[in-house]
Amino acid sequence: MPKIHSFSQTPDPVDLETEVSILLENGQGVEVQHLQSYGIGIDCHSRFIAVCVHVRRDRHVYKYQMDFDTDWDSLLEAKKWAVKIICDHSNPVPDMDQPIHYVIESTSTYHMPILLSWEGNPSVINPLLAGATKKKTDELDAERLSFHDLTGVWRESYVPPEPIQSLRVLIAEREHFSKLATRCSNRINNILTRFGYNIGSKGSVTKKKDIRDIIHDLISDHPHPHSGVCPKPLPLEIREIIRKEYEDYDQNINQAEKYLGKIRQQVFSINWETRDGTITGRDAVRILCSAPGIGEITSFTWLAFVGTPRRFPNAKALNAYSGLDPSLKVSAGKVTSTSKRGGCRILHSIMVKSADRIMRSHNEAFGQWGYLMAKSSGKWKKGTNAVARKLNTALYYMMLTGTEFSYEKYSLIQDAPVFDIPVTDLPSLNPDFKRYIKVLHENNIMTTTDMAFAYLSCSLGGVRGLGRKFFVTLKDFLSHQKKYENEYGQLHPEWKPIQS
Repeated sequence: MPKIHSFSQTPDPVDLETEVSILLENGQGVEVQHLQSYGIGIDCHSRFIAVCVHVRRDRHVYKYQMDFDTDWDSLLEAKKWAVKIICDHSNPVPDMDQPIHYVIESTSTYHMPILLSWEGNPSVINPLLAGATKKKTDELDAERLSFHDLTGVWRESYVPPEPIQSLRVLIAEREHFSKLATRCSNRINNILTRFGYNIGSKGSVTKKKDIRDIIHDLISDHPHPHSGVCPKPLPLEIREIIRKEYEDYDQNINQAEKYLGKIRQQVFSINWETRDGTITGRDAVRILCSAPGIGEITSFTWLAFVGTPRRFPNAKALNAYSGLDPSLKVSAGKVTSTSKRGGCRILHSIMVKSADRIMRSHNEAFGQWGYLMAKSSGKWKKGTNAVARKLNTALYYMMLTGTEFSYEKYSLIQDAPVFDIPVTDLPSLNPDFKRYIKVLHENNIMTTTDMAFAYLSCSLGGVRGLGRKFFVTLKDFLSHQKKYENEYGQLHPEWKPIQS
């Protein structure tokens, strides 16, 4: 059979899930749970922490629990207490020279002092994922987390080192002042509109110089008339308010620019990990900015919240962390529903914005592909999420290998076999195709291979006359190739399938 293609990157090597599937298909067992020598769970609050320790003694498991204050000395005392419990009451005694492991819920920033004082190998989990106990108490929460640690439910978490933690705070500060500046700009435009000055419709009242010059004249002590602008003078008290908003806007913009400089300096001072070593911050930014739609600020944010690509086993795990990987519900071998995971909101936001930019500009292959997908599906958000996922995957491989972006690493190759026949023969297999044959011919789609290639490359989205029913029919045809091929062979005994 001929093969049709769609836009895809070279797939990951065989991952853990694939290895597990192969073992199960061969009738072999796989390890699904690793029992630890001990378990520690910590339920943290602003004023105290509840610590629960499970220890194994012979064939039994014993529980010990205690509350501690949240000052630094008390946190260190809590760790000493937990280690002493493990050493005194375990049989056999585990090797405590290894870094201590524990499970803790992420609670605002209250868990950070514990991570810094305890160090070790923590598993920081979302409270919603931990599963609430029927009776809610701090002791029961700590006990549940300790049991999770004992049974090894959660993998070790990535705790950002101090330079990256500082970078995240600097990015948050810049974002804070940028939002304040935007708020001032919106307030100025809102106030002017209330008094009949619709000058904001011509452009930004803060960023566009000619518009801002007009407004500064309007709020001066001796305003002049301007063509197309409301001739009524602004009240004196309103002029003062607008002046103050402009002052606040300029201050906030200056603060945002100052923090951008600090962010740039911090990024350049860090050596960023790749698969085979490290690269300088300047090289990391240069590499990331070579991807379509990725600018300097986006690269700073991506580096700050990814940290190192080595913390993810593959690109799919990074996309899940970024909230770009759909979670599938499968029943009887069929996908019954999809929903995106929450993920890191900041990463999700910057990747979707980058995808939206290149889709609207139409000057990149990724953007054209996403735009056509959005047109064919009627869902812009579907296109932006798909492009964002590809961009995020590209950034992962670029940082992992320390190489710049290149479309050469992508191909239009994804095996999707389709038996090749003239589209005029399709109505004999499915009468619903009959009304679309003329439209397909007008667009130089003469065979089923042409039709399938055009669909997978998303170039059918802009074709007039092909509505939702056509795409439903086409998807059914592509999904049930064997059935359609057998029917066609019965109707045309002389026809022989082309060997792929």
